[in-house]
Amino acid sequence: MNFLYSLATAVTPAPDETLAPGVAAEDVTPGLLGFLFTLFMVIAIILLIRDMTKRIRRVRYREQVLAEQEAADREASGTEAEPDSSRTALAMDRSVKDPEKRDTTWDHLR
Repeated sequence: MNFLYSLATAVTPAPDETLAPGVAAEDVTPGLLGFLFTLFMVIAIILLIRDMTKRIRRVRYREQVLAEQEAADREASGTEAEPDSSRTALAMDRSVKDPEKRDTTWDHLR
């Protein structure tokens, strides 16, 4: 740790000017390439945020539909049992009745 701290404090800037003659340090800008890269990053982040929001909303709706279906099943059967909290929308597959064939990809999320 001390080595890294001493290395960071020991570095000094170059004493001579490295810019082209007649160009001031205040005049240097990233230019068109910097602008295009920044624009690309902003657009990519906006698209990723929209996609993430859509996926989170989809999972929330699936869980809500599953809870409504379980409530309707309990009402239809006439039982007042508590809902099984270990079953989630991600881990449950209604089409597969055999536990050996059930997809266990999302079981770690329980």
